[in-house]
Amino acid sequence: MTTALGVSCDDDGNGVTPLTHRHIIGGFFQNTGIMDGLGVSGRSDLTYQVAEGVAVCSRGDSDGKTLAYWPGGASPAVSAGDPSNPRIDVVWVRALNKPEYAGDASNQVEVGVTQGVASVSPVEPTIPTDATPLRAMLMPAGATATQAASATKDVTYCIPFGSAGRQVAYFRIANGFTLSSKTPVAYCKCKITLPTDRRLQLRLLTNFCASKSNGAPDFSKYSELFMAFRIDGTEVGRRHYVVAYGSWADKPAVIEDVSCGRGEHTLDVIMWVGNGTSADFHGGALPGVVLTATDLGPDE
Repeated sequence: MTTALGVSCDDDGNGVTPLTHRHIIGGFFQNTGIMDGLGVSGRSDLTYQVAEGVAVCSRGDSDGKTLAYWPGGASPAVSAGDPSNPRIDVVWVRALNKPEYAGDASNQVEVGVTQGVASVSPVEPTIPTDATPLRAMLMPAGATATQAASATKDVTYCIPFGSAGRQVAYFRIANGFTLSSKTPVAYCKCKITLPTDRRLQLRLLTNFCASKSNGAPDFSKYSELFMAFRIDGTEVGRRHYVVAYGSWADKPAVIEDVSCGRGEHTLDVIMWVGNGTSADFHGGALPGVVLTATDLGPDE
C-alpha cells in the first residue's frame, strides 16, 4: 500500500515514502535530462563552469526519478590536454541519497566530470549510471585550460510525458538553383537528437517551376520531381512526386508521419527529376526548399 502525494501522514507517521515520491516524479517525465539552465562553459583553469539549473536524474526505473537543483558553480578539476591528441570530457549531475544508499557520500546534489581517453578519434567516456549528462566537451591537445574546450553535441532535455508539438529540425535552402539530375540528390541535411522513441511529422515545402518556361501561362514545359525523406541515409515513408509548369507558386507540402528511435540521427530529403525538364527553384523572398521535423509525441 502507498499514500498519495498531498495526503497527510496517519497517526503512526505512515505517509509518502521517498521512493513513492520518486516514482510520482518519474510519472511526469519520459526521460532524464535538463529541465532548465545547467549550461556548461570553459574557464581559465581546469574546471568547467556549470550554470544554475534543474535536471531530472534517475538510478533506474525501479528507483523512480529525482529533481536535482544546482545553484551554479565550478566542477571538479580535470587534467590538462594530452600533448598529442584530443579527448572528450562529459560533465554531469546526480542526486546522491546517503540515507538509502550506503555507498553515497551524502544526500547532496553533485556535479562531476568523467574524463575521456585522449585519441586521434576520441569517444565519450562512460559516466556513472545515476548521473545525467549535461555536456560533452572536446578538450584539444595541449590545452592548459577548459576555455579551449568546445561542445561536441546538443544537450538532452527532459520531456514531460505525452508532450508534443516541438519543432526538432528546420533547414532552408534560401538561394535559387536548378535541379536536373535523374538520380537522387540529397538536400537539407541536418542533425536531430531525440531523448526517447518519438513519432515525427516530416514536412517539405518547395517553390519551383519548369526550367526555361515563360511564366505562369506557359504550359508547354513541365517538370516532375520525385521526393523522399531519409533518416540516417535510409528512406522513410513513401515517395512523392510534385509537378510544376511555368508558375512560381508554392507547391503542395509533402508530409510524412514516421517513427524514429532515441539518440542522434541525420535527417535529409532526396529529390530527382522524373519526366519533363529540369526544375528551377526560387529562394530569396520565396521559400526555396524548407524541411521541418515536428515532434508528435512518444512512439507507443
